[in-house]
Amino acid sequence: MEDQALIGLLIDTILQEAGYQVFLAGNGEEALAMAQSIDELSAVIADIHLLGQLDGRAVIRSLRRNRPFLPVVVVTGFHPEAPEANLRGLGGPTVRLGKPFAAEDLIASLADVLSSTTGRATSPSGEAPRRRNGAAPSRAGLLVGGPPLRR
Repeated sequence: MEDQALIGLLIDTILQEAGYQVFLAGNGEEALAMAQSIDELSAVIADIHLLGQLDGRAVIRSLRRNRPFLPVVVVTGFHPEAPEANLRGLGGPTVRLGKPFAAEDLIASLADVLSSTTGRATSPSGEAPRRRNGAAPSRAGLLVGGPPLRR
């Protein structure tokens, strides 16, 4: 879920080129409706601050009611210390990825959150995790926002 169309399309392209299956939703409401129809939703990539009635936090909380340990990469332009960037109460596994980010950081963050066994996928410094050796992406359903694209 990303309220900036170009960033949503960039995330879509990066992840598809890495071998992931990506589902795009234009806002929080559409994301929740779409997630109900996806049987094997493996992870969510969400901007924490979204335009519309539901922000990223509300969508993540709602999705985790039925899937408590759904991996989430939160993409945000807010500084990690800013109150708007607070991820407390969202559960885990969750990792924060700051904008702007490199394609490698997005893929590494996703791999890290998908492989988390502790429910905590961020490094102690709060920085995005780096790519792990041998971490090949699996086919996964990912819910990413942006303008709705029909394929």
